Amino acid sequence: MKFNEITIHTTTAGSEVISGVLFNEGITCFSVDDPRDLAELLENKYVPFDYVEDGLLREDGDVLVRVYLAENEQGLLQLEGVLAGVEKLKQTGEDWLGSLETELSVTDEKDWENNWKQYFHPLPIGEKFLVVPSWEKEEGNGRTVIEIDPASSFGTGRHETTALCLEALENLSPENKNVLDMGCGSGILGIGAALLGAKHIDAVDIDMVATRIADENAEKNGVDKSVMEVYCGNVLTDKALWDSFAEKKYGIILANIVADIISDMLPLFDSCLEPDGRMVCSGIISPRKEFVLDALKNNGFAVEELKEKNDWVAIVCKKA
Repeated sequence: MKFNEITIHTTTAGSEVISGVLFNEGITCFSVDDPRDLAELLENKYVPFDYVEDGLLREDGDVLVRVYLAENEQGLLQLEGVLAGVEKLKQTGEDWLGSLETELSVTDEKDWENNWKQYFHPLPIGEKFLVVPSWEKEEGNGRTVIEIDPASSFGTGRHETTALCLEALENLSPENKNVLDMGCGSGILGIGAALLGAKHIDAVDIDMVATRIADENAEKNGVDKSVMEVYCGNVLTDKALWDSFAEKKYGIILANIVADIISDMLPLFDSCLEPDGRMVCSGIISPRKEFVLDALKNNGFAVEELKEKNDWVAIVCKKA
């Protein structure tokens, strides 16, 4: 299948705003190429330097957000919506968003489906986890191994938002607790909770491909469907889906999404978080931290811990 590839030039802070534009178009699968991530990768020797392609060592410093949309009716409508959204951001004249230059090209599914794999290697996270790509075999050496094949879904653990969530999760001791993973992507967080002994996990994503991948990854890790159930849908537009989760109770809620979506979902989280439960909000870029903190306060949550890595923030909170 042919895909339209859109590359948007922005900044680290701007990538979070671009993510909001994509979410508004129903797009949850995209990549964010931040030069600082590669610098950290090389510094920590996750990948031998000789194997890094010259094209990745960019000097312009731009953060590149890449989106792949199928050449069908839905994909073309989404393409039109993304371009219109970026153009609207340009008109604000905000320098911190970067140039917002867009590039369009056509690519084949097989080209982008497999090329990125050379950069995904075993990665220790926190004190307990080791994230391993499904095509490699690695002993945990005392760590809990999460075997992940993200395919086109978000969640390898290498991005700060996912790593911050996993670090918070291990400290919350999910043993025998019900867990809600909202915006599950590859399923990495829900799987991590299951491997640490969670009683049950409900994992939710708006994207049908992501939910399929999350199911497959759960199976790879020996997580039974009775332990981790994956749902596809948008709780913000589907009242029945919203109500179905509002009626449940969770000891831990993991919301690794974006600031605006987290804010909109707080009434739902308030209704389904157990009185002594904990919620982890991540996917928050530093300039949006105060917005989320205010939203949490206004919805009856108290911040227990605030964790930051580079320009990304994760907030552990409870009911006030």
